Amino acid sequence: MKNNYKGIIFVFLFLIISVIIEKLLGNILSLEILTIGIILGMIYSNVFTVKEEYKSGINFCLKKLLKFGIILLGFKLDFYLVKNAGPRTFFSVIFIIVMALMLGFYLSKIMKVDQKTGVLIGVGSSICGASAVVAMGPVIQAEEKDTVISVSIVSVLGAIGVLLYSFIGNIINLTDAQFGAFCGISLHGVAHALAAAGLRGETSLEVGTFVKMLRVLMLVPVSLVLSNIYKEKEAKVKFPTYLKYFLLAVLINSLFNINSSITFILSKLSSYSILMAMISMGLMVDFKDIKDKGLKSISLGVIIFIFTSITGFIISCKIMN
Repeated sequence: MKNNYKGIIFVFLFLIISVIIEKLLGNILSLEILTIGIILGMIYSNVFTVKEEYKSGINFCLKKLLKFGIILLGFKLDFYLVKNAGPRTFFSVIFIIVMALMLGFYLSKIMKVDQKTGVLIGVGSSICGASAVVAMGPVIQAEEKDTVISVSIVSVLGAIGVLLYSFIGNIINLTDAQFGAFCGISLHGVAHALAAAGLRGETSLEVGTFVKMLRVLMLVPVSLVLSNIYKEKEAKVKFPTYLKYFLLAVLINSLFNINSSITFILSKLSSYSILMAMISMGLMVDFKDIKDKGLKSISLGVIIFIFTSITGFIISCKIMN
């Protein structure tokens, strides 16, 4: 830790800048703060040279703070969402996630995109955007550049989705509940889904939040499945320790009535830890390494986005009729 402090402070400065930019330009840019942090890191690393003395601290943020942030993310989730969801809503969410993951897996082969990038885009598109990508990257042992590409794609497409859904909500005759379900079941990140659903009022926002949180909860079973699929060959299956603590956090949040102020603090710590990890990831990116994957990966993300949007629209009209 002693040798890491310079790099940690360096990354923390980027966090402050990211927060300021998000506060000033967030509504104009419609970008998640994770995307802003990654972009700042990538710009710096490709325009300037990151000092050698910072690299150990940057690596610490990427490896340790990322897992810490994911563990704290568990305190946002509640197993009782599954119990309270109607069977049609529950199975609709599972269907969207399974199909998006299958599309990511098989389209990556057809389009000659790295398979793990395809899976991460599928995860981000179907569960909870950049946060899901960040959580699943270590589970499937994805390289940092694959995670960066996936986070950037799902974040930008989610931002575009907010604008597109806002337009759709004004021209297509949906009830507030149907529109909320549509946003909750198909938009990428939590911020994207709630921003779009909130445009139609309280009912739309409540339904959108519920459906979206049900999708977020699917992080748990999906992480278990992907952890097993991407285990190293000829090696014993070893469930990642940080995922055990993540599940424990979900369980604690489900069983106990945690004070809202404590939950708020844990949520902020989670967000900032993950943000510092994403900035660190950006600081390690070389544009030369990712330019060949970029366009194909974007195309894959767009296809999955179109699928989830159309399917989500049909499903939301059915389950909320």
